[in-house]
Amino acid sequence: MTGPDDGTSPSQGRPVDAGTPERLPGGAELDPVRRSVVLETTVRLVFHTVLVFSLYLLFAGHNQPGGGFVGGLVAGCAFVLRYIAGGRGALREAVPVDPGIPIGAGLLLAAGTGCVALVLGGDFLESAQRTFDLPVLGELKLVSVLAFDTGVYLVVVGLVLGLLRTLGAAAER
Repeated sequence: MTGPDDGTSPSQGRPVDAGTPERLPGGAELDPVRRSVVLETTVRLVFHTVLVFSLYLLFAGHNQPGGGFVGGLVAGCAFVLRYIAGGRGALREAVPVDPGIPIGAGLLLAAGTGCVALVLGGDFLESAQRTFDLPVLGELKLVSVLAFDTGVYLVVVGLVLGLLRTLGAAAER
């Protein structure tokens, strides 16, 4: 896709080759020789599915295999695919956030979960659970481990994004 009428990419303001359509948002920055129609189309189809699966692993992790670390690695794989298909521009379009933000938020959430148990008179990282009976949904069980796992998930995703942005920048030169 091109910009309104000036022949530039709408996301970055860079010139786009008129014969090469932008199949992956932000992917127009790549050299047309390095682009793959099959890979870009596949990543467009698979990217969001992999992210949803990573969230499933996050939420199912305290009762089944999975958790924050595994879910974060699966989400990181989705971002690696996005980077391979479209370069830094496609990754920037997918996650327009500095990698330090999810890392800091994840560390704060994971450490805060452990400290809440201390403040309430328990041991560090002691788990608590509550069960609610919802009219339409039925029984809902909330476990404090989910907050800790969410923090770990954010740290892993932030680290993968940071690695792709720093190490990948040198590889693209």
